[in-house]
Amino acid sequence: MKEEQEKRFISLLSDTTFKHFFKIEDYKDFFNIIIKFIINMDINDFELYDNELNSGNKKRDYRLDLLLVSDKVDIVISIEMNQFPSEETKYKDRLYVYGLLAKSLNSGEDIKKKKVIQINFNKEKYPYVSKGSFYLMDKVTNREIKDFETHEVYLENYKGIRYNGDNKEEAYLSLFTANSYEELREIAGNDKEALKIVDELERLGLDDKFGVVYDNEMMQKKMINTARNWGYDDGKADGKAEGLEEGKRQEQIVIAKNLLEKGISPKIVSESAGLSIEEVNKLLEELKKEA
Repeated sequence: MKEEQEKRFISLLSDTTFKHFFKIEDYKDFFNIIIKFIINMDINDFELYDNELNSGNKKRDYRLDLLLVSDKVDIVISIEMNQFPSEETKYKDRLYVYGLLAKSLNSGEDIKKKKVIQINFNKEKYPYVSKGSFYLMDKVTNREIKDFETHEVYLENYKGIRYNGDNKEEAYLSLFTANSYEELREIAGNDKEALKIVDELERLGLDDKFGVVYDNEMMQKKMINTARNWGYDDGKADGKAEGLEEGKRQEQIVIAKNLLEKGISPKIVSESAGLSIEEVNKLLEELKKEA
C-alpha cells in the first residue's frame, strides 16, 4: 500500500521518458510502430543521437534534443514532445528545423546535405484531422522542396481510444494522453508491447533517481507555460518579466515540495529545483509542521 502511495505518475509525453525507452532495445519496436505510422518510414536502422550521453549529468542529458540518425541514409529525424503547445512553440519548432538543415551542411570540398524530418507530438485537439504533414513548395512552379518536412500529431484526438485488436497505432498514441496507470492499462488492453511499456512506466514511478530527472523536465516546461499565463499576454515588458519570475518561483516551490515529500535529500532537491539549500530546508520544515 505504501508503495502505491509513493508512486509518481510518469507520462509518455516527455523527452525524458522517450529517451529512456528508446535507448533500450526491448522497447524500440513500440516507438518504431508509432513513428512509421506518422512518417511512413521504417526506422529500425536509426539510433538516438545523444552527444552528451557520457557527461555524467543526467538532467542535462535528458534535456537534449531528440534526434534520430542513421549511417545508412542521409536523414535526421527530430522529435518534439509539446505538452504545452502554442503558436510560439510551433514557431520555435520551425526555426529549429531550419537550424538543423544549416548544421547538416559539412564544410569542405564534399558538401553533404541531410534531409530533416520533424515530428511534433502535441498535447492538443485539432478539428477534422488527427495528424498532418507539411512540406515547402514553390508558389510558382508548385515544385516541392524536399530538404525537410514537418509532421504534426494532435494527441488529444486519440484520447479515449482503447486497443481492440485492430487499432494498434491509434491505441499506442492514445497512451500519450493517459493521466493515470489505470487509464494506461485500459488503453493497452491485451496488447503485449503496450503492456510492457505500462509495466516499465510503473517501475519508473518508484525510481527516485529517474523521478528527479523527470520532475526537473516537468518543472522546466511548466515554468515556461506558467510564465506565459502570468504575464506574456499582458502586452507590457514589465508584465512579461513579472510573469516569468513569478511563474518560475511558484513552479520551483511546487516541484521542490513534491520531491521532499518523496524523501529526496534536500541537496538533490536544491540542485533539481534551482532553489538554495536554505530555501529547501525551510520548505522541509513547513512540510513537517503540516504533517
